[in-house]
Amino acid sequence: MIHLTGRITKEPNDFINQHILEPHFAFELEHLTNHYIEIELVMNREYERLGLINHKERLALDEALKKVDISVIQADPSQNMSDMSFAIEKFVESQLDSCVPVRWHSDRSRNDVQSCAQAMFLKEQVVELEQKVADLIGILINRSQESTKLPLPGKTHYQPAQVITPAFYFLSIVEELTHIRKVLLNVFDYIDQCPLGSGAMAGLEYAWDRQRMAEELGFRKPKDTALASIASKQGILEVAAAQGNLGVLISRLATDLMDWLIDGYIDLPDELSGISSAMPQKKNYPIMERIRGQNAHMISFYTGIALSQKNTPFTNLVETAKEGGKYVGELFHTSKVNLSLMRIVLENISFIEEKMLDDCAKGFFGGFAFANHLTREYDVPNRKAQSIVGEIIRTAIEKGVSPSGVENVLVQEVCHKHGYSIRMDQESILALFSIPHNVNKQTSGSTNPASVEALLHEYLAVNHEIGQRWEKRNHLAKS
Repeated sequence: MIHLTGRITKEPNDFINQHILEPHFAFELEHLTNHYIEIELVMNREYERLGLINHKERLALDEALKKVDISVIQADPSQNMSDMSFAIEKFVESQLDSCVPVRWHSDRSRNDVQSCAQAMFLKEQVVELEQKVADLIGILINRSQESTKLPLPGKTHYQPAQVITPAFYFLSIVEELTHIRKVLLNVFDYIDQCPLGSGAMAGLEYAWDRQRMAEELGFRKPKDTALASIASKQGILEVAAAQGNLGVLISRLATDLMDWLIDGYIDLPDELSGISSAMPQKKNYPIMERIRGQNAHMISFYTGIALSQKNTPFTNLVETAKEGGKYVGELFHTSKVNLSLMRIVLENISFIEEKMLDDCAKGFFGGFAFANHLTREYDVPNRKAQSIVGEIIRTAIEKGVSPSGVENVLVQEVCHKHGYSIRMDQESILALFSIPHNVNKQTSGSTNPASVEALLHEYLAVNHEIGQRWEKRNHLAKS
């Protein structure tokens, strides 16, 4: 083994190398190599500015670094201890032979370099994730715009309760996803602080220009303290928590869509459906089960990240920096696939309008409106009105009468039984049980198509503004 540094004179244990070091090296090689090289190039410019290397030496180092890719370096316990920083260093040395500047890689630590590469990876992933959320919002708004007047039985406690519309439901999900976009924006801004120049935990000996390095690497600013730069894994925690919460929301959306599929209110094309190997009459929807199953992983990954940090000292640790972030890449991948699957579902569902209209017409969804009418127009106390309407509906169901068949005679008989002499014309009764009356609520934020359309317009504007804020950040990072 080449003696790289410190007291250690033997290469890593074979089992540790095979099952821990090499897998982590492979992940960094695939996802962080470019970031490590960017960091090295920026630090080389600082070495030159500090007078530790000359211009010619920097160009030679840069040229060697630019040759680094996944094809030329690999985990080697005897040569680089299966460590990315050492592997890059050894490759550069092999390219320059005996011409490696003496002061190159002095006054530096792997700790802040690794933290910086991780932060760059996180920023990259958050941008991609946010775009997936934005795309899903766009699909939901599109589907809302075409269904603002299409009635749908809405449920509370798993039971049909009130008439809503798909547009009203989708708009409610848009509201929550818009909040998640804002959360991701705040998380991005927190991650957008550069750890480079912090060293192992207490800062560096030379006067490194941390602001300049941060800007050159596309960060908003350097992170304030050297210790937090190394020890804090709050960025990973917060972005994982956001994805866990996102998973909960998407699972609830998926559950409702599964319910609509079962009730026959929507359908999916055959290419998004499944079959039973034994029951040819069945049409299954495994894509919905996949979506809900993946949500569990999104939540569990966050739990693992949180537990890897709990009760650890606030300093650099393999426990938090490597084991804690072991599944971060898989978390992002799962979240992005999950959002893409939901987008495919929403793009391809078809509304079974006849079934939706029929069930809304058959359900006694006007009970709430009927009770309000008795209280407002006939001074029946609210709780008594609820009892009266409940008996009217129960009696109608027992007689096999639909909402459109409830007659004024039945209403009069039940009201009289409860001590009220109330006569209602047939037209008023039909109106109270009608779909339009029960959709056209009067409060803002209701199922009323006008209210839904107004909010859709508002959320289009809000999301456009959020999109502009993201574009600004992307532009600053690239510049």
